[in-house]
Amino acid sequence: MAKFMLGNARHQLDEKNRFRIPVKFREGLGANPYYLPGKNGCMYIVPEEKVETMFSEMVNQNPYTSDTEFTSAVFSFSGSLEEDAQGRATLDKTIKDKFGFQKELVFVGKMSYLEVWPAEKWDERYGVLDPNKIDKMIQDLKKYGV
Repeated sequence: MAKFMLGNARHQLDEKNRFRIPVKFREGLGANPYYLPGKNGCMYIVPEEKVETMFSEMVNQNPYTSDTEFTSAVFSFSGSLEEDAQGRATLDKTIKDKFGFQKELVFVGKMSYLEVWPAEKWDERYGVLDPNKIDKMIQDLKKYGV
């Protein structure tokens, strides 16, 4: 498996709401990735091993004592990303509508998982890097000892 997923790539949804995972991210995701709701209006695509780690404490929780608000909100918009024989995954209409996906998707490598953004949201939010944002990012990186 690739050590890290970095960079971004754009892909189109076809007329049947199918898309392909960009080649540069395939190895990092492994064989059975999952999609999950992300922060700020994106969707995450996460390798199976990471999903197991993220939610390991929830697997055996008692449904009467666990945080059902959180699990309902997250898990009702999550699932296994299943590909057809041509390597295309279908974006469920509910998920497409929930996240506002139209025609173009932007896949963003976040080291060990992907963010998937509607191109319009991505371009509005990150399309132009202004110098003030770059300075803030550099300051934030210093907090991590980079």
